[in-house]
This record gives sequence, structure tokens and C-alpha cells, in this order.
Amino acid sequence: MELYVLPAGSGDIPVLEKINEEAIPAAERNTLNDLMATGAEILGIREDQEPAGFMVTRKYRGILYLAYLAVREDLRSRGIGGQALRELIRTHPDCQVIVEFEAPDGGSAADDMNRRRKGFYLRNGFHETGWYTFYDDTEFEIACSRPDYDPDAFAAFVSWLGTIISDHIPQPYRKNKQSRQSGSSEEKQC
Repeated sequence: MELYVLPAGSGDIPVLEKINEEAIPAAERNTLNDLMATGAEILGIREDQEPAGFMVTRKYRGILYLAYLAVREDLRSRGIGGQALRELIRTHPDCQVIVEFEAPDGGSAADDMNRRRKGFYLRNGFHETGWYTFYDDTEFEIACSRPDYDPDAFAAFVSWLGTIISDHIPQPYRKNKQSRQSGSSEEKQC
């Protein structure tokens, strides 16, 4: 597995767009070119020299936000996504890598998938934070690559993101105060 920065105009974009269309729900999907136009970095995932998936990230101060992770359908459940996550964390040691995923709720038809997705992130270097967001009629759980999640740094990221993307900028909230980890407010450049 190899991660690489996808440049604008890359020949891999059409292949990765097919993965995007297959893996990301239409209501949540943006084209890779549109994401790049708003400053997002697209990291391609290669397996055996072939495009196998992608990640979409945004950096702000000490936050590296993982907006999307998609792996080609025929390559899922082979450890490629987990390897990519661990490599992303490894290559950004001075950043809190943050991801949001649909929060398991125990009552929805999609709850099994939500629990599996949460388990996937927790097995591959992420920690529960006790923080959530809500948008598009869905509650999302926030996970962090460090046990010392800094909610103030993430709130600053969310405010900054609102200057780039005007719609659906959620505000983080807590449901369980005991799970908050005290974090450093020191800001580091990624």
C-alpha cells in the first residue's frame, strides 16, 4: 500500500471518481476536482501500483481532518484502508488526525454498519473523544488519533472551515463529560 498526493489533472482522477461514486453516498459526495478547488488535499491509495482508493484531508494548525476515506469495492476487507490510516497518522506526528463517522445509536437499520465503521477506526489508531456533531439528519462521533483530543483546536478548525465552505458546518458538542481528555492548547503547524 502506498499513499501519494494526487495532483490536479492526474490520470488517476477518473478511476478515483468511480470509487467516489460507488463508495460515498450521493448526499455526502463531492467531486475530487471540486474538493481540490476548495483547498482539500487528495491522497491516492495505491495497491500493486494500481489506484485502490483515496483520502480527502484538510489541514489547519495542529488539526488534520480526514473528510473521506474510500477503497475500491473489490479490495475492501483486505487491510488496505487500515494501512492507509496508520500511514496517515505516522506521517503527521505533530497533528491530531480527526475523523467523524456515523454514531452507533442502537436503533437504526444502519447501526451494524455504524458499529463496524467505528470499530475500524478504533482498531487503526483512533480514540473515542466523547464529542459529536449533527448534520444532514445524522449524528456523527468524533474520533482522534491521539488520546489527548483538543476540542478547542477542533473548534478553531471548524470555524476556519466555515470560511471555505459555507454550508453544513456543524458545531461539536459533548454527550459524556467523563470521556473528555484534557489536551494541550498549543498550536502546531502540520
